[in-house]
Amino acid sequence: MLLGIDLGTDTIKICDKNNKIVIAEKNMIAIRDGLQVIGIGDDAYEMYEKTPVNVHAGCPMMHGAIADAKNMELLLVGLLRRCSSLLPVHPTIYIAVPSDISAVEKRAYYNVLSGNIKAKKICLVDKGVADAIGIGLPIDVPVGNMIVNMGADTTDISVLTGGQILLSKMLQFGGRKLDEDISTMVRRMFQLNIGMRTADKLKNALAYIIDGPAASLEVYGISTVSGLPKSAVIPSLSVSVCIMETIDNIVQNIKSTLNRIPPQFLADIRKNGIYLSGGVSGIPNLAEYMRRELEVPIYLVREPVTSTLRGLLAIMNHKELESCTYSLKDLTGNTI
Repeated sequence: MLLGIDLGTDTIKICDKNNKIVIAEKNMIAIRDGLQVIGIGDDAYEMYEKTPVNVHAGCPMMHGAIADAKNMELLLVGLLRRCSSLLPVHPTIYIAVPSDISAVEKRAYYNVLSGNIKAKKICLVDKGVADAIGIGLPIDVPVGNMIVNMGADTTDISVLTGGQILLSKMLQFGGRKLDEDISTMVRRMFQLNIGMRTADKLKNALAYIIDGPAASLEVYGISTVSGLPKSAVIPSLSVSVCIMETIDNIVQNIKSTLNRIPPQFLADIRKNGIYLSGGVSGIPNLAEYMRRELEVPIYLVREPVTSTLRGLLAIMNHKELESCTYSLKDLTGNTI
């Protein structure tokens, strides 16, 4: 059995080689009294920000790396057991990892997948490479390509050529930083404390770049003045303005990466453009705004949330793409 796993900070995505079974659930686990697992995936997300003091609901990953290996293993095993055919004895697992995390952080993936899951073989794939394959970019020719994966907790900027990472930069902020921006704006302008789930709802419903409809949404929270529950109607303009500082920060980091690219590959990227993937890339008009700021063609890929998983699926089904994978032993020279 071959499995592809994309451990996103927001969502875990898993598929088998034949793509007959696909799991896509929130990367979240709920634990009572530090011992008893009472919810995983989407079920745990329903408890998020609604739990009593003896229950913790949260994500076992932080900034693209595994922060809590024990809970990450419990979460993965639980999700795989929901589809018993996905948890055979000793599966071979292809897993996407950020290229910018350390060998110690990559070893955490091995520890998680070698425990109760008992993986026979673990093949690491740099997230930028998996994205490129999933998008359909050529990886067997020496042409420069650039992909920006805008996820929940990180933004991965990757420059590739010949199926290898030439340059990479991982920004430790993404969609959740936008949620924080929105939460701060609502507190300051509307004297209302809201949770991250509500901020995410506002982002998905109202946020836009450059220009958008004059929409609004009523949300509920706690008044910063009285301490009592209250509601407020939040306009789309306020939401869109407050996220621009973070968006511009991402744009500036892309620009600084462009300035580091060797000229022969930079010419390819200026001709072929930059590809946007990840959930945040779907904000209306974001690609057009980046094109204006960077003066480079910008393309929003098809189904940007699943581009990494599509790349893993292609690697599992095409032997010639095995060269895009590596083991921790290849990385460190140590026996695992």
